[in-house]
Amino acid sequence: MTRLVRSLATTATALAALGATVSSPVPGPAAAAVPIALDPTAYAATSLPASLPLSTSAAPRRAVVPARDTAVVVLATMAPAVVKPGADVKVTGTITAPTTGPLSSPEVRIVRGDVAVNQKAALDDWASGRTKESGRTVSTTRLPTVAAGHTQAFSATVPWEQLRSPEAFAALPLSVDVVQSGASEPTGSTRTFVAWNGRKEYVPLDVATVLPVTLDPDPRVFSRDDATRLQAWQRAIGPASRVTRIVQGTRGSTVDLAVDPSVLGPAPTAPTAAADAGSATPPTGAGNQPTSPGTATTRPATPSSNDATTPATPTPSGSTAPGPPATGAPSASQAITSLGDDLVAKLRGRSLWVLPYADADVAATADVDAASSIVRDLVGRASTLASHFGSAAHTDIVWPVDGLLPPGREAGIRTLLSGTPVKKPAGIVVNAAAVTKPTTYTPTARRVTSAGTRLLAYDTRLSSVLPRRTDPSPVLSTQRYLAETLVLLGERAGTARSVLVAAPRTYDPDPASLSSFLAATSSAPWLHPVSVASLLADSGEDKAQPQTAWSRTAPGTAPAPVLTARRLAQLAHQRDTLLSVSSVLSNGEEFERTYREVLDHLTSVRWRYEPRAWPALANSVAADVRAATSAIRVVPRTSTINLLAENGTLRITVENGLDYTVENIRLRLVPDNPRIRVVAQPAPVTIGPSSRTNVPVEVAAVAAGRAQIRAFLTTADGTVIGSAATIPVAANPLDATIYWVGGVLVGLVLLVGVVRAVRKGTSRVDQIADIEAVTAAHESLGDAHHGDGT
Repeated sequence: MTRLVRSLATTATALAALGATVSSPVPGPAAAAVPIALDPTAYAATSLPASLPLSTSAAPRRAVVPARDTAVVVLATMAPAVVKPGADVKVTGTITAPTTGPLSSPEVRIVRGDVAVNQKAALDDWASGRTKESGRTVSTTRLPTVAAGHTQAFSATVPWEQLRSPEAFAALPLSVDVVQSGASEPTGSTRTFVAWNGRKEYVPLDVATVLPVTLDPDPRVFSRDDATRLQAWQRAIGPASRVTRIVQGTRGSTVDLAVDPSVLGPAPTAPTAAADAGSATPPTGAGNQPTSPGTATTRPATPSSNDATTPATPTPSGSTAPGPPATGAPSASQAITSLGDDLVAKLRGRSLWVLPYADADVAATADVDAASSIVRDLVGRASTLASHFGSAAHTDIVWPVDGLLPPGREAGIRTLLSGTPVKKPAGIVVNAAAVTKPTTYTPTARRVTSAGTRLLAYDTRLSSVLPRRTDPSPVLSTQRYLAETLVLLGERAGTARSVLVAAPRTYDPDPASLSSFLAATSSAPWLHPVSVASLLADSGEDKAQPQTAWSRTAPGTAPAPVLTARRLAQLAHQRDTLLSVSSVLSNGEEFERTYREVLDHLTSVRWRYEPRAWPALANSVAADVRAATSAIRVVPRTSTINLLAENGTLRITVENGLDYTVENIRLRLVPDNPRIRVVAQPAPVTIGPSSRTNVPVEVAAVAAGRAQIRAFLTTADGTVIGSAATIPVAANPLDATIYWVGGVLVGLVLLVGVVRAVRKGTSRVDQIADIEAVTAAHESLGDAHHGDGT
């Protein structure tokens, strides 16, 4: 199967370079360039070396990098996060001396700023350092000298009286400064906030938070190499993965998780007879090349009785028979399934809603092809996730990745969902700035369109301060979030409102930091954690506000889409071709399931973050589907077939060079000119593995001359597969006039003979009176001659 292996090797080479450059949000050791070629046995049970190295340790938090000329201040804790009468605040952290020199007996000063932080602009100005520092020092702590580039921990306590505010609630600005002995200006500082809650004079805000649980844009999860594929899934959903960090960090909270069902791993492949017998597909060749599609043992189909099947000439590459799996070594598919099972266990009982399968790009689809059958199928499959957890999960909340709602998108989403079991959206998650005119206060997250569709409008400012793994500590995020919500609360403290916080698809937190962040923010008295689903209905005085005109200035929260109308059409065509090709392969179900999984994932929003991977994966599917049938061919002829009659039978040889049976393929003949006419196309044929058969085809010669007949193979629905051939034919039919003239001449000869016999009358033999005497005399004369020796 030289052509097949060569095709797959080409695909592997093309994707190897891509795989080496795919960016992953999960830090860790650099991965070597590996082939990403696809393979229909990629998810089959195949053995792995027992010593396969897997990275399961979580990457540490980013270390503090010393600056050249300034000290670096990092806050570790601030407890309590919300100050109230009688509760002092303890602040801990570290200072790191600059690389150019030591910090001589530094003093840590905590300064309370004297600026009012009651507007969003004031928050930004203080946090960014644009506001000049002024205020009073509320705590000082002396430290020993810190050597250049070294770090020293500190702990300071601020009496609550120093933070008292006459306001019922307030966001108070704080600065933590490092001042060297004898100096007047800080060598380094960091700015934050402290939340003051003196008394309850407000209506608490309903706050819902949703975090996406989705895959990273890593094409190596489709690799044909078992080790590479397993390591990719380890990075995606394993113990050290971004997904696991999100799940762990939200444990015990009221946070909703929007889960992509495909994050649980690929659908398991049904075992073949060979798999049941304990066989697996080993590497082929000394170079450990990828095996071709279908090399796993399958039961050959029995050829039909009218097929003359003979063994085909072996291909140069040959084939390797499957061998037994490594004893005690789990297969890649088993290990990946185990990862998915572990994730299911961690998600069971959580507040979930489900994204379309593979996190299909609903936003792009609704804009360019709202009737896309492939995306509709993925939306419908989302409902299957609930069965994994034994509880109901929302499947009717739509989350466009860019957060926008331009004209026509709502109608497009409705059209898209109308052809699915979901039927219509219960709510659409949008960027609040995209559906809100500038106002003096922040409206509620509960919105509604003019068509009656509920909108869940998320606050981009609050969403942007969720703690990330790149943060040196969660303190700044926590205190900034509390300050933001206090400013928002102060806009209309007596009005019931709701807030939605939504993380981007690439969100990557530290689990401990996220957990402490959620614990601190959910315990704030002015914040009332609720589920996202609760925002789909009005709550008391908090009623859905009408959507305002779409804001063209609202920025999208994701890169540009890679899913265009042309690419959606391409995926639909590839899916149809895949179904047709799989219909003639004896292992077609496995083949179709594997490659359809890749086509499904090509609709995902995650390729927006790695757009180069999309065409590489799409082209690999097309190439591998072609390669899977390239060894099925019509054997070409080097000599011309002479057709000497008006009707005749051509015998066309069809060869199956694959290692498994092909079933119900159609041979079709198309002459290039009307001299030859195909009387009837042949019936479907089945050809065993590495075999060939002669297919009889009835043809008619209409006129003398040469013709080329194109012979090709198709599936039942007419999809062309395999390799075609051109059959040269010379038609030399004898004209019917020749037969008429010949018949007339023969008849004339017979007629002349009869007439002549009648006209001559009695023959001379009849005139001899005694024919017997004459005969006897003649015989006597003959005997006399013999007696004389003459």
